[in-house]
Amino acid sequence: MPIVRARLSLFGGDTVVIRCSEKCHIHLMCENDAELKGRHTGFGDVLTVNNQNTAYVGIPYKGIWSVLIDSQCDSLEHSITYLPA
Repeated sequence: MPIVRARLSLFGGDTVVIRCSEKCHIHLMCENDAELKGRHTGFGDVLTVNNQNTAYVGIPYKGIWSVLIDSQCDSLEHSITYLPA
């Protein structure tokens, strides 16, 4: 099962656009120091889209975000871009 990982520095209001050649499970996880220490900013720190080819995910707050694409396809083609706020 192929897994694709990427890290992006994003601001609140940015939109991450993920396109895949097959339906995938897409997860965005915040890596902020405050999040790692357990102090939350009031938003969830994991955003998930399941069983989609394309996902538009709004980023709630500034931070380093890890993008994880989990696919059943052995030859997954993908692109990860973002639209600034």
